[in-house]
Amino acid sequence: MYKKLKIFMPIMFFVLFSLIQYFVLLPSVDNVIHDNVMVSERNAADNIIIVGIDERSINEIGSWPWPRFFMAEAITRLTEMGAAAIGINVLYDTTGAVPEYDEALLNAARGTDRLVLGGMGILSPFQDAALLLEIEYYVLPFGELGETAAVGFLNAIPDESDGVMRRSVTSLRFGDITVHSFPFEVYRMFSRSMGKHAIEDIPLDRDGQFPIRYVGGPQSFTAVSLWGVINEHYPPAMFRDAIVLIGPYAQGIGEGGFTTPIERSIATHGVELYANIIQNFLEGIFVVDAPWWLNLAILALSGIVIILIFQWLNLQMALISTILLAVALLAGVRFAYDNFHIIIRVGDTILFIFICYLSNMILSILAAQNDRQQIKDIFGRFVAPEVVNEIISGGVDIQLGGVVKEITALFVDIRGFTAFSEANTPEKVVSMVNRYLELTSTAIQNNNGTIDKFIGDATMALFNAPNNVPDHALCAVNAAWAMKKGAAALQEEILEEYGVDLQFGIGINTGVAVVGNMGSDFRMDYTAIGDAINTAARLESNAGKGQIIISDATYQLVKQHVEVKELGTVNFKNKSVGVLIYSVENVI
Repeated sequence: MYKKLKIFMPIMFFVLFSLIQYFVLLPSVDNVIHDNVMVSERNAADNIIIVGIDERSINEIGSWPWPRFFMAEAITRLTEMGAAAIGINVLYDTTGAVPEYDEALLNAARGTDRLVLGGMGILSPFQDAALLLEIEYYVLPFGELGETAAVGFLNAIPDESDGVMRRSVTSLRFGDITVHSFPFEVYRMFSRSMGKHAIEDIPLDRDGQFPIRYVGGPQSFTAVSLWGVINEHYPPAMFRDAIVLIGPYAQGIGEGGFTTPIERSIATHGVELYANIIQNFLEGIFVVDAPWWLNLAILALSGIVIILIFQWLNLQMALISTILLAVALLAGVRFAYDNFHIIIRVGDTILFIFICYLSNMILSILAAQNDRQQIKDIFGRFVAPEVVNEIISGGVDIQLGGVVKEITALFVDIRGFTAFSEANTPEKVVSMVNRYLELTSTAIQNNNGTIDKFIGDATMALFNAPNNVPDHALCAVNAAWAMKKGAAALQEEILEEYGVDLQFGIGINTGVAVVGNMGSDFRMDYTAIGDAINTAARLESNAGKGQIIISDATYQLVKQHVEVKELGTVNFKNKSVGVLIYSVENVI
């Protein structure tokens, strides 16, 4: 049953995790793998420069927000220095308190054809099944300013599970038109300024986003102070043909920053996030999600491997193999990410294989406990408790089959039983037999023997099976002698109570036999078969009342401990060679 469960359980878990994988019910594990295994830092583009509204600028100009002529001055300076695209990560959706400052900003926008301003889309609470998210309202820069410059929405949508920015929204639907994101508009502006063709067909996921290939965390890109730009502290060549992003670059102003896979402890400013996204556009390399069938195929292949592992290996080696399989999966997804720019979901698969391992471990423990119980059931009534414990600790295989080993077999029978049973009621017969069998059982167990079976009034016992007993021949003789001595007292009781003289006849032989479980899967017995067993049975049939007969093979192993009387050689049917036998007279 447990072997079948070891195959069935992974199949059941495969079905479960297939559903979990398809519906993305456990995104957190894949997020951890994405952030810690796939994503790694690389060199930032030299032509992306951040002009920060930083601490120095705030110290020189004053607290934010500033009069708008400062931003107008920055736009003019950057245009004069030959910037290819100027993106401002500030939402100027309303007019300011001083009209002259608004006019200065508007004039600066009129004076360049390379400016991109930020807008904000208000997402509709009711989204249909279309690829692009829909907005119900689009907030634009005020008045003519929104018509003078290009506009891209500043919306950034973090992962719902943990708030980390892993993907970028490139486009949104606004009625019948499509509006583009701020970083995409900046990239298009740069491409137009440089006379290049902008990539328009960007692979998106089912939520209309694409995974961001991060360059790095905070301060990965070249950053300068807006105050320094206004006051011409930097050489014009630094900005020529560059993408310049202006935005908050100090704590406490702006959007407050984003958490990225590269850096969770320090917030990444919006301009840094957009710089990472723009570099993705410049490189033209986009990460895509692996198709569902590839994720499912990896899950299925891992399930097949894990079943083979459980069938072939023990628990310790299975654990090592399961860990190696998980490491191989992680190495594979990293290789696919770096070389093919594919995100393969293996978080569910790794959970799947470890849950399969835990299930296998539990099943193995239950199977071991079941085996111990079967051993107790098979041997518990026939051998001493310490022998059962030794069998269990030794891990005896109780499945069908056997081994060839040297054993000593003992057969004991009640002489005079037939006449007694014919003359007495069944109740008296059973009572008397049980008293004799209790005596034989005790003697066998006390001498490390195993009761093989009861055959009417006879008992068959094995020594050196299933547990190893180095002096098994002597143990068998000692057990027989204990029966003889114990039977003397019992003989008098039976004689007085029933008027019948009942005594044991015992035969012992040592030799090689096949020992193991014989029978079928649904009914088996632990026993021994072979010539050595047949010889012991025939010795017992030749023993008289109160007589213990041993073969020469047994005698040679115990002759230092017994006094015997040689009885000569006897010939048994179907045996070409006679057997030299002895009668045990005393045990020293």
